[in-house]
Amino acid sequence: MRTLLLFSFVVSLFSLAKTSQAQTLQFSQVLLVSTTQTVPANKVWKVESPLPSWGGGATTNTITIDGNLVVVTIGGSSSISGISFPLWLPSGTTLAPGSNIPRISVIEFTVVP
Repeated sequence: MRTLLLFSFVVSLFSLAKTSQAQTLQFSQVLLVSTTQTVPANKVWKVESPLPSWGGGATTNTITIDGNLVVVTIGGSSSISGISFPLWLPSGTTLAPGSNIPRISVIEFTVVP
């Protein structure tokens, strides 16, 4: 009985390890997002930096992620509501520039199983 339980445990661990295999990211392209775009299937985006328009006066800078307006702080190190760049977005996520951010610098990677 003890041997059977041990065997079952080892088989379960092996199955779990096999289903949680690591994936590799392969460079695809560099993008400047200037309209609403969706991260394609089997891709991930590394959002490097918002590229602000340099107008006069203090203004609020925003981008949109999955329809949610996000305030972007531009400075020595850019951050989104406390989250620093780079920001990783999985496939299916939408990204759009907002007020005073006409373009967003993105690196696209292909997910390789």
